[in-house]
Amino acid sequence: MSTDGTDNATAPSSWDVASVLAEPHRREVYDAVRQARTPLTRDEVASATGINRRLTTFHLDRLAEAGLLVTDYARPPGRGGPGAGRPAKRYRAANVELELSVPPRHYVFVARLLTEAIDRAPTDAATGSRNVARAEGLRLGAARRTTGRPSAKRRREAAVAALTDLGYEPATAEGAQIRLRNCPFRVVADISPDLVCGMNRELIAGVFEGLGLADADVGLGGAPGDCCVVVQLATDRR
Repeated sequence: MSTDGTDNATAPSSWDVASVLAEPHRREVYDAVRQARTPLTRDEVASATGINRRLTTFHLDRLAEAGLLVTDYARPPGRGGPGAGRPAKRYRAANVELELSVPPRHYVFVARLLTEAIDRAPTDAATGSRNVARAEGLRLGAARRTTGRPSAKRRREAAVAALTDLGYEPATAEGAQIRLRNCPFRVVADISPDLVCGMNRELIAGVFEGLGLADADVGLGGAPGDCCVVVQLATDRR
């Protein structure tokens, strides 16, 4: 599950999509399929775009390989039985949501957390948002926890990977400190820093706790331009 709540088990990455859709004719083909109400054959797409059939087929298959289109086979309405010919390959837009931003921003994710917090505690959204963020962090951390007894180093590496996926751009600073160089909720934090910083702290603390690193000190006080949260890791005793 992605941070915005959509299933991304087979979803393409935003960077891969940017590369695939950079070709103007391919983007035109994709737009034609996406705007259609029903699946389209290559001939229908070629007719809609004015691109020749061979090139249309190439672009359609490239889009399908990238996970942006899904395919099936069907005969035209009213045609069936012997002599009806082979079913035609059809294309329709895949149900994926993609966002490309530099640095990373996850506003749908924070909106989902805030909505859930308000739904649970409409009279105290601040406390509710911290509770929801903590629970989400625990879930994300636990999902990355491996079986057996991994070393503290391996668990910290998993935590850094989780924070990277969330858009925090973590970097190891002096000693065992992790500096978070980006706030993925920057615009929202500018509007209500206390609320969002509290959510950031609980979300990140939850990730570490879910990974079995509950002794990490997750506090506020990031450098200007960074996330408001700083993580101080405990000394590895193993």
